[in-house]
Amino acid sequence: MKKILYIDAFAGASGDMILGALVDLGVPLKVIRDAVNTLPVSGWRLSSRRVDRHGIAARLVRVGTPPEGPGRGWKEISRILRAGTLDRPVLDRALRIFRRLLEAEAVVHGRPFEKVHLHEAGALDAIIDVVGACVGLQHLAPDRILVSPLVTGGGTVRCQHGEYPVPAPATACLLEGVPSTSGGLEGERLTPTGAAILTTAANGWGFMPAMVLRKSGYGSGTRDFTDRPNVLRMMLGETDSAAAGGEVIILECTLDDTVPQVIAHTAGRLLDEGALDVWTTPVQMKKGRPGLTLSVLAREDRFPALSGILLEETGSLGLRYRRENRLELDRQTTTVKTRYGSIRIKTGLIAGRPVRSWPEYEDCAQAARSRKIPLREVQDEALAAWRKKQETKRRGK
Repeated sequence: MKKILYIDAFAGASGDMILGALVDLGVPLKVIRDAVNTLPVSGWRLSSRRVDRHGIAARLVRVGTPPEGPGRGWKEISRILRAGTLDRPVLDRALRIFRRLLEAEAVVHGRPFEKVHLHEAGALDAIIDVVGACVGLQHLAPDRILVSPLVTGGGTVRCQHGEYPVPAPATACLLEGVPSTSGGLEGERLTPTGAAILTTAANGWGFMPAMVLRKSGYGSGTRDFTDRPNVLRMMLGETDSAAAGGEVIILECTLDDTVPQVIAHTAGRLLDEGALDVWTTPVQMKKGRPGLTLSVLAREDRFPALSGILLEETGSLGLRYRRENRLELDRQTTTVKTRYGSIRIKTGLIAGRPVRSWPEYEDCAQAARSRKIPLREVQDEALAAWRKKQETKRRGK
């Protein structure tokens, strides 16, 4: 069974909402507090209590900090994080989150990365929010983190530089390539810190996947809006490894005036941009014209980038898209040694049992080219080596 964490940001997200949802889901506050205690910062406090948000019992986690001076840049933030004794995965994820925040600010203000300072998002409470979120995610240890489209809200928000539109420019930068919506709501519902944490941690985007739900948790924001509960919901579930894969999106356009070279070039760009697969199907079009349908399989978060490539490269005036569910075998990659070099073998598993194995094409193709031999010879040799390796394992048992 694989553990899935689904984060439902139907009312937006912030650092404290993420912390609250993690604690409500079962992450002990002490685990977060102990990790933050290793950092060279003082004067902070962490509290947790139950609150009611439109009839939903949620967890409000508050970070109290002393007054602070100017904002922090990358050098100081990374120094604080590295000076602690955080577990390596926690440290690496926290550094990635702050790097993305600073890169977004650098783009917005047109300044070099090393000269940018974070004010609200670089304050001590934001550092504790980020570290706490990373600690909580490691404690839950999901195999996959999926997030709903992010609700940003609308209108304007006042910050250190003045009054900005919602989503704030840095938040909008962090949301590039990510499904998002205003939700028809007024006010800032998605903070830069919340956006940075979720867009860094997410393995995929979309609706809740098929899974056996084990537990739900609700994290509250500090404000109580009248339009909907100001909470972030996290749902922890399990799925059989044979049913992994979840929801994907298929983009298609039908072409009768595009030369083959353009089709090949477009397919390459789509794959480089994250498409899971690209294929063509011959079709009969109007007026008896032979044509083809160019299809793209992708995860939903890649839709904006892939649809742009498809329309730009093919010259099509439109495209179709639809969501589908797929089953995907659990996969395992092993390496075997052959007289042609090391070759990776991909194996599909059901309940841990191998059902299909095949050599990695790129490894075999490179070996075949360098030795000027048929591709099939390398593939056969690699499969023979893999079978021998499996037989040795069985005898060893």
